Amino acid sequence: MLNHSNNPQNTPHKLLKQGIWLYFLLILFEGALRKWVLPGMATPLLLVREPVAVALIFISWKNCLLPRNLYLSGIVFIGIIGVFTAVFSGHGNFYVAIYGARILLLHLPLIFVIASIFDHEDVLIIGKAMLWIAVPMVIIIGLQFYSPQSAWINRGIGGDTEGGVFSGAMGLYRPPGTFSFANVNALISSLLSSFLFYFLPEYKVIYKLLIIVV
Repeated sequence: MLNHSNNPQNTPHKLLKQGIWLYFLLILFEGALRKWVLPGMATPLLLVREPVAVALIFISWKNCLLPRNLYLSGIVFIGIIGVFTAVFSGHGNFYVAIYGARILLLHLPLIFVIASIFDHEDVLIIGKAMLWIAVPMVIIIGLQFYSPQSAWINRGIGGDTEGGVFSGAMGLYRPPGTFSFANVNALISSLLSSFLFYFLPEYKVIYKLLIIVV
């Protein structure tokens, strides 16, 4: 690894950090773009994070910041093999195979890029951002839960007026928040809970009050 990889002021390093933040924000608000902001572009926005992931992986590789290990090689190998098996012994659709393989070929390798670029402080900043974002997210989820399916806040992908909230038990619904699907709320909440427990004993009063609200 080159020496400049550990210098936070280095241009590629700084650019990669900015790209990771963009990727993080797109995870949180991709669904909002597809439902409320740009519903007419819901289908192309499905792949809005892919160009960012490709750019991050390419810049990391070009600057010798992409780690080389058995896990990363194994993930990419399985992704490539998966494309061939899907096309030649599975459903036979190359485009569907590539769409499915993008998780193994782009998004999982990006985990290793983030690990090589972010330091301890960067992770804490992500956690603080998630705490602040969680407050309006809870409000949105509450509004979705108590609003009818016809309400604007419950519109589905592409501005679907039939609603994007999934049916649950006892006639209740599972609101997706800003996401495209309700299950992402559970995944994000799991990540947020780790930061909650970390911040609670040692941060200032403002963060403790924020944690209580969340």
